[in-house]
Amino acid sequence: MRARSKFLDFFRTRGIALAAAAAVLPVDPSTWKDHDRVPIPEPAVREQNLYGHEFHEAIIEPLSHTFDIPDKLLALFSLIGPDTEEESVNVNEFDEVPNSTWFTNRNHVRSMTTAEIIHGAAHADVRPKPPYVIKSIKKTGVNPGFNIKDAAGRRWVVKFDPPSHPQLGSGADAVVSRLLYAAGYNISHDVPFTFKRADLTIDPDLADPKDGSLPYSPDMLDSLLTRGAFDGNGRHFGQASLFLEGKPVGNINFRGRRSDDANDIFKHQNRRELRGLYVLVSWLGSWDTKNHQSLDMFIEDGDSLGYVRHNLLDVGASLGAAAEGPKLPRTGYEYRIDFDGMVKRIYTLGFTNERWRKAKQETGVASVGNFTAEYYEPNKFKPLQPHPAFRDRTDRDCYWGAKLVASFSDAQIEAAIVAAGYEDPRALPILKNILIQRRDATMRYWFARVAPLDFFHVDGTQLNFSDLAVDRRIASARPYDVLIHDADVRIEQKKIEIPGTSFDLARLPANCKEVELILGIRGSNAATVTVQLQRKGSQWTLTHVRHA
Repeated sequence: MRARSKFLDFFRTRGIALAAAAAVLPVDPSTWKDHDRVPIPEPAVREQNLYGHEFHEAIIEPLSHTFDIPDKLLALFSLIGPDTEEESVNVNEFDEVPNSTWFTNRNHVRSMTTAEIIHGAAHADVRPKPPYVIKSIKKTGVNPGFNIKDAAGRRWVVKFDPPSHPQLGSGADAVVSRLLYAAGYNISHDVPFTFKRADLTIDPDLADPKDGSLPYSPDMLDSLLTRGAFDGNGRHFGQASLFLEGKPVGNINFRGRRSDDANDIFKHQNRRELRGLYVLVSWLGSWDTKNHQSLDMFIEDGDSLGYVRHNLLDVGASLGAAAEGPKLPRTGYEYRIDFDGMVKRIYTLGFTNERWRKAKQETGVASVGNFTAEYYEPNKFKPLQPHPAFRDRTDRDCYWGAKLVASFSDAQIEAAIVAAGYEDPRALPILKNILIQRRDATMRYWFARVAPLDFFHVDGTQLNFSDLAVDRRIASARPYDVLIHDADVRIEQKKIEIPGTSFDLARLPANCKEVELILGIRGSNAATVTVQLQRKGSQWTLTHVRHA
């Protein structure tokens, strides 16, 4: 039963972590770096059947949760007292996600320049250099395309934009991949790609995909090109993704662990960077988040050993785009198979007006498609199918994700859109306005649930912190409450009001060695932040931070 399995998983996960740490290298919970690059043998390539995966996540899992009585009892208990939510397991003492093979702290700890945003994962203006040799034909996915080798010897995956919508998918991919990279995720370097038929040559060894005994002919290529977007000047439109470093060993399974990777010690659905990713894909309207939109790469590090790096990829199903053209109006509002929506429509005999029916999503720009901030609710976004980590997210995880979203300035958002190279001048202001509105709505929602007090640090006798809502100008300066707990119980609990984002530690008793401060926003229902400090001599040291 799921209730029992949750408690077993709690101890089993930690048992795995302890065993792996003993065998590999301990992870200090106060560190900003997980030691998950310990050399291991190359894992086996993990094949996942696309349709089997979609059937399991879209139908089997939702039905199992619907009839999971222990799960419902746990939810009921959480309403009347004890917290039954399982916490993210890879969070350090400062409530942050350490750098790892999954995630690297970037924009929210060091504001990236607009040039860095534009360059993205390649750290430079890297684009395919003509002429191009077609090495293979793309066999998976809805959009046609091929793999090429450019004049610089680099390998790229090329995917066409849908007919009549040049720059739709490729533009969305360029924007979203840069924002996700800047947020901290590993993601492929994707660029908008225009080319002409004359730029292409066919590798002499390339065979007909349908009949391997025949060569791939120029006529076949001409027919393939008609399935993508092109204009009257002979230009074809799509995106080019630079091959990732290393050897592919299969997609990420967002449920469970990779058993043949000794560094992979945490269940994936319990990783905060995957739970918190929900907030970012909600902001960006990234609705295709299944396992197959990811890739594990084995990075050799000498003597046939190495480590696995976990990458997201192919995020063109975002903003207002879909593979066939503008996304459907209900996309992002309901799952592909949405049992809640079905029940509501059956119960009301179809007389229900869903949010997606009310929202005016048509932008009137072919390269932008259907995208809006109207009726956007940050906690109600639904991808194509349920995602294990998203289902298990907590408010603490979502606060962390909202902090990443809040880190993006208007100029940085514009820079990501500039990287898409939209030729229609209407695209940039439309997308910028929508993304800013959705960013602000995201902040307002999650910062109202968890007090956005963060980046605590001790400066002499002052504990200083930031109020992210005030910093991002969605709230005015306001007072805060500090509740003091003496670890040695030498003083009574007392609440102090402070007018700004600094607390004088000299107000604590001279004999106090350890203290816990609970900070909240006066007059707000947002969950508080707990901060722990220790004193050695006259010097206070921050030892722990926890939101909510």
